Amino acid sequence: MRTWVLAEGEWIPFQEFMIRRHGAGPVDGVDFRGAEAATATPEVLDALSRARAIVIGPSNPIISIGPILAVAQIRDALRGASAPVVAVSPVVGGAVVKGPTEPFMRWAGHPLDASGIADAYAGLLDGIVTDEQSFAGDEVPAGRREPLELLAIDTLMSDGAGRARVADETLRFALALAQ
Repeated sequence: MRTWVLAEGEWIPFQEFMIRRHGAGPVDGVDFRGAEAATATPEVLDALSRARAIVIGPSNPIISIGPILAVAQIRDALRGASAPVVAVSPVVGGAVVKGPTEPFMRWAGHPLDASGIADAYAGLLDGIVTDEQSFAGDEVPAGRREPLELLAIDTLMSDGAGRARVADETLRFALALAQ
């Protein structure tokens, strides 16, 4: 599978978009070429079926996680998983820490906040972990199961201790949803 980005009227490979255009946008389209023929390995499907919790890391939901979810077997496995599926928002303090998430979210029509991240994963999540400063509303999008649960914590991971803290709190949150 190859990811292509439509920018300024031209379809270009994602890597070229990132290097030559510095990922700045505007983004006018995304195409995961070959996605319809892509398949998941038996090991991946087995791991998803046996998981006690499934965590989608704080990456760009369109261009980083999107190619994975474009594989129908993986998307279906997440929808059918007995384990809770939780995403960690890449938005901290109302902004993206690194990478071109903003122009891709704008193209997809999702706001750059916890609600927009949850919308990007529509129908797949049981919960979302978000930075307490970036979640400003009372309405949380619907998930796989009603309602979509929310954990608001400090999600900035500037060092090993921060990464361990977010991982620990996220896993505890996800496992609690399984009960």
